[in-house]
This record gives sequence, structure tokens and C-alpha cells, in this order.
Amino acid sequence: MRNVWQIAESFVRLFSVPGVLVLCRCRARFVSRTVENGRGAGRSAPREERLPGKPDGQRSWYIDRVPRESTTDSRQEILRAAARLFQQQGYDATSMNDVAAALNLSKGGLYHHFQSKDEILFNLMSHAMNITEERVISPASEIADPEERLRTVIRRHIAVVLSERDREITVMLHENHPLSPALRKEINARKKGYVHFLENLIAEAGRARGSQTKVTPRAAAFALLGMINWIYQWYRPEGSLNEEDIVQQYTEIFFRGAFS
Repeated sequence: MRNVWQIAESFVRLFSVPGVLVLCRCRARFVSRTVENGRGAGRSAPREERLPGKPDGQRSWYIDRVPRESTTDSRQEILRAAARLFQQQGYDATSMNDVAAALNLSKGGLYHHFQSKDEILFNLMSHAMNITEERVISPASEIADPEERLRTVIRRHIAVVLSERDREITVMLHENHPLSPALRKEINARKKGYVHFLENLIAEAGRARGSQTKVTPRAAAFALLGMINWIYQWYRPEGSLNEEDIVQQYTEIFFRGAFS
């Protein structure tokens, strides 16, 4: 009978979380009646699946997980937790079990959203690019003056890198090597789109300033991205430099170096 329930669970899990809830309730009533009627003599009760590190007594059935997994933020919650683990332990050393345990999710609950670690990583990369487009490119694109537009890009990109909520996700932009060639190509295409946006903006700002610099817009774009994206390696909130200090100093360094 246990095998029947396992098959049924696998089938229902493919379709919906509410279906899992119904199945778990039915299973709980079935087990209860079996024990009460004495038909379970000589058989062990169905074993609860527990994640690694979960102490006995903490249930991990789907019925306990539905409220969390039903929220609209559940996928983002998983991505943030996975990003922290990938950053702390490394991508290769982090398992799907680790991600599920970090969120107090069942393995089935995690697989309801993501089928593999590669899928999580790809979604992390895509989400990081979405953040960059929404918080940096789109607002800056509305500014007519190219120099002010470039200053806005620098300020907003630094803000994204230093965001407490999304810092781990943006860091994952540098860790795309485990992706399959097809997925890596898709992410790299979006990265190149941002580089070209910066390159064109720097060229436009240079023309507006009448700059005669020998620094090419492409070299300047890569230098700017390197400066900003590396901040996470050394920045400490309790340190002597706050976000505004970094924005002002990086802007001055870049403008003097790129346009002088």
C-alpha cells in the first residue's frame, strides 16, 4: 500500500500544490483509520521524509509546507537562499537538499519550483539581469543629458551591488561557468547587451563633453563594470566608506580617467 501512495504522491505533485494538500489529508485519514481498526498490526506506519539535519519530531510533509510555498514570493525566497549558499559554500558543494533545508522546505516543495540546481543558477542569473535592467538601465534611459545619464548609471549600479536584499544574487553574475553552453550563451547575450549600452552611453557623453581622450568607449565600459562589480569583495558596511562616498569617488575617478 505504501508503494501505491508513493506513486499517487508523485503523480499529484506534478500538477499542483493544492492537489498535494488533498492527498496528504486523505493519507493522514487513511493511516489513522487503519491504526484504529487494527488493520495495521505487524506493519510499520508510513515513514515521514526528513531533510538532513532535521531533528525527529519536526514534520516535513507537504501539508506543513503549503502556506509558505503558496506565497508569490516563494521563488524569490528560494533564489536568495540558494545564492547565499552558492556564495558561502560554492556552487559544486551545494546540494538541492542544502537549499531545501535552508528554507525549511521539503524536497518536494523545492522541486515544485525548480527541477535542478542548474535551473536555480540560470534563474539567479536571469533575475540579476532583470534587476539591472529595471533599476539601472530603465531609469537612466529616461534622462536626456548623456553625462547625467552616465552619472545615474554609476550611482544606480553601485546601489544594486550594495543592496542588502539582492547582493548575493548580483554576485552570482560572475559564476556562470557551471551552466550548460546553451544557458550560458543566453546569459552572456544579456550581459553583452548591458556592455553595449554602457559603451554607447560613454561615447555619447564623451562627444557631449568634447573629449579628445584616447581611451576607447569599450575599454572604459569594461573598466567601469570591473570597478563597480568588484565592490562586493572589499566593501564592509561598518567601514570608513559609505555608499554615497563610493558613488562620488568612483564617478570622479571614472570621469577623470575616461574623458581627460
